[in-house]
Amino acid sequence: MKKPSLKASISEKQQISQLQKRISTECPSRGYAPPLNQKVSFRSLPLSDATLRGLEEGDGKNNKNKVAASSAAGKKKNNASNKKQFLIMTDIQNACIPHALKGRDILGAARTGSGKTLAFLIPVLEKLFRRQYTPHDGPGAIILSPTRELAVQTFQVLRSIGSHHNFSAGLLVGGKKEFGLEQMHVPKMNIVVATPGRLLQHLEQTAGFDVGRVCLLVLDEADRILDMGFRDQMVKILDYLPPGNSNDDDSDEGGRQTMLFSATQTKKVSDLAALSLYKPEYLGVHDKEASKTPKGLEQSIMVVPLEHKLDAIFSFIKSHLKSKTIVFFSSCSQVRHAWEVFCTMQPGVPLMALHGKLKQETRTKLYFDFLQRPHAVMFATDVASRGLDFPNVDWVVQADAPEDVEMYIHRVGRTARYTSGGKALLLLLPQEEEGMLKLLADAKIKAKTCHMNPKKAVCVSKKAAAVVAASPDMNLLAKKAFKSYLRCIHLMPNKQVFPGPTELPLEEYAFSLGLASMPTVRFLKKLKSREEERKKKNVDYKLEQLKDEIRKERLEKKLAKLGGKACAQKLPSKKKRSRDDSDSDDDSQEDDNGLLVVKQTHEWGKKMQPLPEVHLNEASKSRHAKKIRIDGSSAGANQKIVFNDDGNEDDGMLHVDKPTSTSGNELASAKENYMQRVKDRLAKTKDMDRKEEKERIQEKHKKKRLRDKGDKPDDDEAGDEMVVTLEGASDDESDSGSANQAYESESDDSVEDDDDVRAQEELALQMLGS
Repeated sequence: MKKPSLKASISEKQQISQLQKRISTECPSRGYAPPLNQKVSFRSLPLSDATLRGLEEGDGKNNKNKVAASSAAGKKKNNASNKKQFLIMTDIQNACIPHALKGRDILGAARTGSGKTLAFLIPVLEKLFRRQYTPHDGPGAIILSPTRELAVQTFQVLRSIGSHHNFSAGLLVGGKKEFGLEQMHVPKMNIVVATPGRLLQHLEQTAGFDVGRVCLLVLDEADRILDMGFRDQMVKILDYLPPGNSNDDDSDEGGRQTMLFSATQTKKVSDLAALSLYKPEYLGVHDKEASKTPKGLEQSIMVVPLEHKLDAIFSFIKSHLKSKTIVFFSSCSQVRHAWEVFCTMQPGVPLMALHGKLKQETRTKLYFDFLQRPHAVMFATDVASRGLDFPNVDWVVQADAPEDVEMYIHRVGRTARYTSGGKALLLLLPQEEEGMLKLLADAKIKAKTCHMNPKKAVCVSKKAAAVVAASPDMNLLAKKAFKSYLRCIHLMPNKQVFPGPTELPLEEYAFSLGLASMPTVRFLKKLKSREEERKKKNVDYKLEQLKDEIRKERLEKKLAKLGGKACAQKLPSKKKRSRDDSDSDDDSQEDDNGLLVVKQTHEWGKKMQPLPEVHLNEASKSRHAKKIRIDGSSAGANQKIVFNDDGNEDDGMLHVDKPTSTSGNELASAKENYMQRVKDRLAKTKDMDRKEEKERIQEKHKKKRLRDKGDKPDDDEAGDEMVVTLEGASDDESDSGSANQAYESESDDSVEDDDDVRAQEELALQMLGS
């Protein structure tokens, strides 16, 4: 067995040596960009056999380089015709991969749906293969995506083309329950696909997660990641990573290689300097073309008043029931409101809602459900506008105007992918028409103006009002949708395109959402600038709360050490803390800013003045003793009046309570008899109460186990595995430990509950005895 493994290792080393020679001789010079529309095969590149086999055996998902079957049976949906392969490179792949194999920093820009994912995944696999990474070497490449859905999609493509490599890959996209499991596996991941926030969380909290050997960093949709929403996170992440590339001799043994890809690439000097890019190769393959939108895209614009926007969207859905449509809104509350209202109206097509406030499991299920349906409508925020490859999308409807041309390009890019066609519709307010048309014209984007067909127009305002009035939750959701839309309009950076909220027909818009009256808009005065609101939105309040608790524990320990000194504890408020504060800063603030202030110093050598004597019952001396009359001398005290059957007072039944002549022995006997009856009754119901309590506890734990089990995604669902070995399937984790722990906790709870019942019985008997 040792001899074949030795031969395999020798052939692998020989293959790596040959690949390095080919790269050094065949790599293009700096600044070279190949001509467009060339049909170049992947086999012409110096790629490893494992990568070529993965490309040629692709599973057909997210494929931009398909070879169509030319047989007559090719139109039938069978397994053979659905099998797609990656054989011919697209323009962006042909331009970027040769430079990336040489180890150069890349700035790749191409239209949406042009195959940018393979343009950076192939260099990632090849670089780790040539450096002979194994799971014991830890992370070697990090791929960052701005959204969870895009990270899941990238991870799927990686698993497809890297199936013949022996690397370990992991997907880090968020979720409370998955964080502990991720911490167990993340130190052994060779390729990490993550969102910036989740990666930073592991860098700060996961022990053993060493990124000192990372040789390649990829930013997908780089302009969004480098936006204000992620800039602070990226700065912190770069502090953990090795320094950037600095290889003047064009060798592949330099520092960290960085690649940025997007349909609207950033060229800001500050962004490139922050990432330490060294002489990056800018490869914008479609910059010289007239339009940055896909060629097969038909674009239309329709002017709709604000109060009729929901009517226009519902009318469009009713007239396109056999289409696959994505409708973009500006905020999560608008998506939820439109989805809830339209679902009650049952337009005749499946409706879905995808936004950032959903749980990760729900978002993933919705994403794959929409992929598999031939006809559906998905309401979404801009979380679905970046990089996601939805196959066979017929229409993209922008219910709210995008904030800039770049966002418009990314939204309409969800249709007309690669060589397929598609249609896009932009709804504009009369106040937005002039400014937005000018922006699109400056970007050389041509769109025709259309109008709504009156015969197919449907008014939904009255139905929406009935839905909102029938449910308090829907009423609250409609108010949130109203306020969130005004907030988005108020914070738009381009004031020449977007009008102020006061210029809009707010009362009519509130009625169209189903509200009986217009909510107050005083909250607009409290809004700050766009950048400040984004920073405020991205603050991790749970992390800030945890930091406050840690500071409090530190102060308590210091107070305990000080002993007799009286100190005042002064903690900073949570609102004034920012996420950028580190633990080292906290320590320096505690020492320098005088958080521990000594109020009084006691000199124990001097004679202390004696404390005044205080009796325990002195506080009750001011109260008068309670007097109870029992002799019946007063006419209105201690009297018992009995009424007869007619409801009249019976004078003959007037009694006055007087001390009874019962002896002390009779009272003691009656007391013992009463206590014995109570004991007998408790003894009879004791076993029954204990049994019911035990059943209740068992049912509670059973529901908890079922709930935890139901939160986990199914095994047969695509993209369900978080950590995999690209060469084979990952081992299943055993749940026996958790089951035993649940059983032990259940038995402990039952014992504790029995003790509680017994203690309560004893307390009741004591109270009766007293």
